[in-house]
Amino acid sequence: MKVSTWHGGTEFTIDDVTDPSPGPEDVIVEVEAVGICGTDVHITRGLFPSTPPKVLGHEFGGKIVAVGESVDTARVGQNVACDITSHCFECDECLDGRWNRCQRSTASSGAFAQFALVPSSSAVEIPASLALEDAALTEPASCCLSGIEMCGLTGGESVLVIGGGAMGLFTMAFAKLAGAETVIMSDPIAERRAMATQLGADIVHDPSDSPISDLVADVTNGRGVHLAAEAVGSPSLVRLALDQTRPRGTLLLIGVSPRGTRLPIDLYDFQWRETVIRGAFGRGTSYARTPAALAELNLDGFISHRHGLDGVAEAIASTGSGIGVKTVIRPND
Repeated sequence: MKVSTWHGGTEFTIDDVTDPSPGPEDVIVEVEAVGICGTDVHITRGLFPSTPPKVLGHEFGGKIVAVGESVDTARVGQNVACDITSHCFECDECLDGRWNRCQRSTASSGAFAQFALVPSSSAVEIPASLALEDAALTEPASCCLSGIEMCGLTGGESVLVIGGGAMGLFTMAFAKLAGAETVIMSDPIAERRAMATQLGADIVHDPSDSPISDLVADVTNGRGVHLAAEAVGSPSLVRLALDQTRPRGTLLLIGVSPRGTRLPIDLYDFQWRETVIRGAFGRGTSYARTPAALAELNLDGFISHRHGLDGVAEAIASTGSGIGVKTVIRPND
């Protein structure tokens, strides 16, 4: 089969390698689509630890074409979304609900490839109403669903999301599905604001036109939002989001800031307002529930750009430049 191998920086090659063979508990998935993640961008820029040579790609879905000897053969032919790690349900991390941090996990192979080796338990059958290509959205969406679930929305809240990339859009959409009354999306790119409206945003905001603080003050009568989510990974935007929360409000970190960055805040103001800051990094227990949640959304046009295996470097570069909504690799096209 053909794979795209990362050799460091922005260098990728197309290589022929031996087709994978399933172990007893594994399945082989013919990869339909692989999402380009911000983590892929960070890896190529040296901002996220990873060692080349390596086949990257961890947001993917496809069709099961072979199974290991301990897996029900009825799984062959299933359309699945593929979690990148398995979980044992027994270790400390699993018992804490951090399944993506399982201490005994087995990882799927890199998905910038025509076929991927996946633990059977990590290949989640998708609803018939969810397009197979859209299964590639499950991994990033599950991180957002986990973050929103941790915030415990009960209905009627006001929510601000700063950053209208895939992570921000899913965070906003799941906040709306969880019962938020007023959801605001702020992003400078018109295409992303339009997608936010399609996914249920009540208000979209262009930060190049006016300060978000003015809009939040107007919408909340100067009180601030119940929940502000930063979905870019920029310390300055984290601070901006924090400033939009009301007393006893919550700041949700969805975007991943570079290692070593610090958040300058007024600790007195933080304590006086009794603010909660919640980090969200991973899928928690939400992965298997995410395909059904995605099926509730209008995802037409969410995948805005498609490339073959020879376009991985270009796709990562365009994603890093904020082009489009979501870019995917289609290894078998």
